Amino acid sequence: MMRLRRCPRTSISFSGGNPMDPLDYRLGFVCARRSQALENQQRFSNWNRILTDHHKFFVHPQANVRTLTDVAGRTVVVIGDIFVAHGTRQLDELLLLLASGDRVVTDDISGRFAVFVLDGLSATVLNDPLGSQSVFYTLGSDSIVSSHASLLAAVVGRRRASSLVNYMQSEGYRARNTRFMPGDLTLYDGIVHLVPNNELRMDTGMTSRYWPRQAVEPETFEGLLEVWTDYFRNYSRLLQATYEPVVGLTGGLDSRTVIATLRSFGVQPRYVTWDMGSDEAARIPGLVSHLDARHDWIELSASKVGQEYEPMRDIAREATHYTRGRPVLPSLMAELAGTRDVFVKGLGGEVMRGPWNSGQLSWLPEGPEKMMYRLYAGKAVPAHDEAYQSTTMEAIRGFISRANYSENLHGCDVGDLVYWEQRMGNWTSVQHAEMAVAMQSHSAMNSRRMFQAAWGLPEAERFSPDLLPRIMRLFDPELERL
Repeated sequence: MMRLRRCPRTSISFSGGNPMDPLDYRLGFVCARRSQALENQQRFSNWNRILTDHHKFFVHPQANVRTLTDVAGRTVVVIGDIFVAHGTRQLDELLLLLASGDRVVTDDISGRFAVFVLDGLSATVLNDPLGSQSVFYTLGSDSIVSSHASLLAAVVGRRRASSLVNYMQSEGYRARNTRFMPGDLTLYDGIVHLVPNNELRMDTGMTSRYWPRQAVEPETFEGLLEVWTDYFRNYSRLLQATYEPVVGLTGGLDSRTVIATLRSFGVQPRYVTWDMGSDEAARIPGLVSHLDARHDWIELSASKVGQEYEPMRDIAREATHYTRGRPVLPSLMAELAGTRDVFVKGLGGEVMRGPWNSGQLSWLPEGPEKMMYRLYAGKAVPAHDEAYQSTTMEAIRGFISRANYSENLHGCDVGDLVYWEQRMGNWTSVQHAEMAVAMQSHSAMNSRRMFQAAWGLPEAERFSPDLLPRIMRLFDPELERL
């Protein structure tokens, strides 16, 4: 017997404490065994609650929740946005197959979500292909799981580790152009994030890898285009049925290719642009004229942000577990946001193009640990102090273990996987948590089938700067020219 329901809003009374502001950890969740005591639990008094025989969930009241129970008594709980990206099977069918242990079906679903499979005392959690929905968990058995590292730290009584705070202030870290913690680290000892393509058994605290399952097969551009079109056709249906999409308008290839494709399926986004170089900014008026839709400029300069924005900046700071300063953008985006808005980020294209592919970077050393260190530190490695090197290497070793790089990777390039699973699963998932303070957000190119098809292209095509422009030209040649 299958049951499908949307979780009702439930008010829970606890003594003492204040409920969270509606923007606090917006769209977030916490999951634990029912027997586990949580600190500050009274703060969830205005969140939804899901109770099963052995587990409890606290879910932000604006988060989408979907539950299914199969004939064997296994329950699936989905938190976030999920849709069928490929194939003709219905979502409920795929979720029930997932509950039965089938992981092939993960290739056919996308969105920004976390899926929990509950089977008696056992609970397994996995997320969307790019890990755009962060899943953080406590190390050790009987893991507690949350959407936000700071929220998880609050319910298990952890403070930020001074050694990691100092790490973020180090010369080596501050020299990075794109700043994110190495491996799967957070600023809290014993709290890490779930690496994409891996799932967590909460009762044992162990992770296991479920992708890749086989070697990448040779592919043609036409084959990639078929997968791309299938994905965006289905994604466009989700957007049209549920959201008013907002897209960042830049001169970059990723966002313009996404815009061209979505418009070909009848999706008409509105656009926003914020600070950029003068050369790129000069291109924006021509793009706006061609797209003929609402467009807003946003000034990100913190000096122009008044005191009225400070509370939201603090909320965004906690949502990003103190790794992105005090973000300005959510406050300014919120002023323009409607109740049905979703920010569609042009993310995922670089997973296809392979900027960290080890075969294309002759300066990379051999061996996964040294390779990952150089990929994280960059080509021009500064003279790092001993503390920076040891912390980074310790993080990389933990990442290699919890991301299960010792398993059969079926010939996938380690650089490709690290870009996907560390940079996308870490840096970009935190960006989504930041934006969720103002509105839901998605990674536009979020499909294992699409990534695998791109990885199967001949090197001359995959690594060509013309890969995405070639796709864009098919959907909107004028936008590609601009």
